[in-house]
Amino acid sequence: MKESKPTWVFIAGTYRTASTTCYEITRDIVIETGSGIPTGYHQERRLRDFDVPCHHHYVVSKVFEYLPAGFRGHASHGQVIYKEGRLKAIATIRDPRDIITSMRERHRRQLEDPRHQRQPFDYEHRVTVDFPKWLGQLEDWVKLGPELCLVSRYEVWTKDLLTEVERIAKFLDIDLEPIHARRIANRYTTDAIMERKQKKRKAKQKEDPWLPSIPGILYGTSGNYREHLSREELDLLIEHNRGWMKRFGYL
Repeated sequence: MKESKPTWVFIAGTYRTASTTCYEITRDIVIETGSGIPTGYHQERRLRDFDVPCHHHYVVSKVFEYLPAGFRGHASHGQVIYKEGRLKAIATIRDPRDIITSMRERHRRQLEDPRHQRQPFDYEHRVTVDFPKWLGQLEDWVKLGPELCLVSRYEVWTKDLLTEVERIAKFLDIDLEPIHARRIANRYTTDAIMERKQKKRKAKQKEDPWLPSIPGILYGTSGNYREHLSREELDLLIEHNRGWMKRFGYL
């Protein structure tokens, strides 16, 4: 079998959009079908190290920034991958109101853990500075078009994991038997994820060889912001992210 450079599958999403779960599902699909390998979080060094002629077709990487435009203001090897037509992306999106609710609750729980820094959660900076930047980069991924970027909507796939597994496999042109798709989907129910996390923690084992940690589930449902955000907080978030929210159907 002739070796060639791989196609990269970038799992793009802001914090608290279940992008890690999407990464894990995609990882399982490519590994278990012999279609590819994972590399965890994006690092420029990893892009170069793994972007070499090989037998596997896909390399799966989790990213936050829009790599075709560079990385933190500098050239990125992701630009080369994009120009050579070896790029696929899966963009995980979620209602920004639920994202900020989940972020703040996670921060609150971390404050109870002495291992974490005890800094206050800056809601205003998150929704007026960070969100426009993060959501803007996510929109850039989506603008690549459906041939290159699959949109994974949190509010939809969390209600039908099997369909999402099948969508990802189809997007990557990977033949996945229904029983195999079901097995993968069953691993990522809320109960399965929490049980696996507890077992790994008890055994003091890493949950993934590539990721430093896997964020825990806080709610696992949509619309929780209604019970946690004030009218003033909602207005501030919407004021600074209205265009994105309208485009993706959250307003």
